[in-house]
Amino acid sequence: MADEADPRSFDLVIVGGGSGGYVAAIRAAQLGLHTVLVEKERPGGVCLNWGCIPTKAMLRSAEVFESMQRSADYGVLADNVRLDYAAVLQRKDRIVRTLIEGVAALLRRNSVTVISGHARFVDATTVEVVDVGDSPLGPGGPLYNAPPAPGGEPLATVTGRDLIIATGSTPASLAIPGSGLAGVVSSDGAFRLESAPRRAVIIGGSAVGAEFASLFSAFGAEVTVVELLETLVPAEDSDIGAVLARSFRQRGITVLTSSTVTRIESVNGTGKAPLRAVITGRGGEPSTAVDADVVLIAVGRRPNLAGLDLERVGVVTDQRGFISVDEQMRTSVAHVYAVGDVTGHALLAHVASHQGLVAAAVIAGDRTARMDYKAVPAATFTHPEIASVGLTERAARSAGHDVVAARFPFAALGRAQTFGASEGMVKIVADRRYGELLGVHIIGPNASDLIAEGVLALNLEATLTDLADSIHAHPTLAEGTMEASMVALGLPLHMARPATASAPPA
Repeated sequence: MADEADPRSFDLVIVGGGSGGYVAAIRAAQLGLHTVLVEKERPGGVCLNWGCIPTKAMLRSAEVFESMQRSADYGVLADNVRLDYAAVLQRKDRIVRTLIEGVAALLRRNSVTVISGHARFVDATTVEVVDVGDSPLGPGGPLYNAPPAPGGEPLATVTGRDLIIATGSTPASLAIPGSGLAGVVSSDGAFRLESAPRRAVIIGGSAVGAEFASLFSAFGAEVTVVELLETLVPAEDSDIGAVLARSFRQRGITVLTSSTVTRIESVNGTGKAPLRAVITGRGGEPSTAVDADVVLIAVGRRPNLAGLDLERVGVVTDQRGFISVDEQMRTSVAHVYAVGDVTGHALLAHVASHQGLVAAAVIAGDRTARMDYKAVPAATFTHPEIASVGLTERAARSAGHDVVAARFPFAALGRAQTFGASEGMVKIVADRRYGELLGVHIIGPNASDLIAEGVLALNLEATLTDLADSIHAHPTLAEGTMEASMVALGLPLHMARPATASAPPA
């Protein structure tokens, strides 16, 4: 145990107060560990400050704006509907501030010591904390994702029996000509835009890029999405990417897959907007140029390890630069753990939180706690929403399964029709022999909430029959999962059996 007479000594030192770090701190304290959390910005990390919550707050504003524009479809007449972008940002900031204060309160109530500053490792048991000063810490601030200037006395030096690295990730950049021009932003920098762009080019069609495409388009921008691979959201089932691309095009979003931006230029030569993105297809097609007020680079993330002095500790990283961990979140160094984006495992806030719970349990003495990535849900808050869990159809076939796959459209659900959002489908992937569920993939209204049933089903190793025989309330969107399982069994109720339907499990 920590030396209670020494205020610098703790059972557990956690570096980083994001979704993984603060959750680990709270759980560790609940399990009786004297815990200190070092955070250089604000509690909540990227997800709360610059990621999940801000984007969802703004996407909700976009959703309301679009609904108001279509209110006549519901028999509701509204005149002079217009966007107040400043008010959108203010609402986003209020929500973020409220949640930040909530996390800080939880840390206090659980007796977690919090030190504000930048952490540097002295050795595997010691961390010194350096003052970050009064400079702004958000995107664009000189201290954001960068260590403080060298020199100076540390604010504090703390020791711990165990340490957790939970410093998150930062947006990856592209080494293409013009990427440093004013008006070229990352996902973090997009939040600092004072007005909605009239024209936007988004490099990267994965979750972040697709969400901002939905957001900017809803606010009236002309949007072009450029994706290197063959489909949007390439981590998802290919059918999902195809449906999203079709939906985007119907909304007026230009989708260029199998394409890349080779350079960005300033149209008037001033180094500022308007900008021009030169786009080239992989098939040798002639380059095209698209003008924009904003070019958003959304091509993944890299671990945030700058200035931690990890070389003093000897923690091993993989070829991508992420910290290597085992299923109990241990690194290569005894008593040093890592959770969250720095591990490179499914860069999702809820994964970071669960890793934090596992690490805290292991450190507190639970030898059975382990991470299991079999049933990790993912959600993309585009319009329509996307959510998935388990294997895609392609991955299931590659793994050697004899696959049965089935789709059920939301358009065939009464609730979707009354809701006024009948776009999309539920797709189920299962093993033919026993009907074991392998994956659930949803694109459509409330997909992020509906996927919870699929997560539970995979965790319980449910079968198609289990889903089909579970009574679902009517009329609800959740009936789509039941109906898709019936289609997979060859017994569809509310749609004709597709001519190309796979044979049901024996």
